[in-house]
Amino acid sequence: MGKTIYYHKENKLDKLSKEQTLDLTFDLINAFSLVRNSSEAADFINNLFTADEIKDLAKRLRIAKLLIKGDSQRDISKSVHCSLATVTKINIWLQESGNGLKSIIDKLPQNQKMPENLKRIPIEFQAPQALFATAKYLLAKNQKGKTEKFLEKVESKKLTDKTLKESFSEEFRARKGKL
Repeated sequence: MGKTIYYHKENKLDKLSKEQTLDLTFDLINAFSLVRNSSEAADFINNLFTADEIKDLAKRLRIAKLLIKGDSQRDISKSVHCSLATVTKINIWLQESGNGLKSIIDKLPQNQKMPENLKRIPIEFQAPQALFATAKYLLAKNQKGKTEKFLEKVESKKLTDKTLKESFSEEFRARKGKL
């Protein structure tokens, strides 16, 4: 049977002074503000977060987006594959002080879908639709390519994180055995 702890166990972040916390937060906020485009953002996010953190943050953003859209919490929980508690927590954040999140979600570009087949009509009547469909296709292909490339990097990072975790675990087990 494990020990029951009746007091708050201090973790490493709790040991930081208020000044250190302010300094860390200042750097984080300003680092995000320096990102200029989606490619830079993808590199920055991939370098800063673990694969699981990226997935969790992406889910939180989608949950907020769906809540703002007006979807029910239960539907969101099912579609995003998360707990109802997570959706509720994000809903509370949005209600209490979600202006920053709402502002960013309002500015998000629409994810383009590949165009459906054009109707069979004479080519001279298809020119505007064909140009629009081609532009939409190229935009969607570009977005999809960038996102797939980013996810490949995240998967690679996931393997690296797993390898590091295993090697650290072995190192700590070896040290523990020597004590």
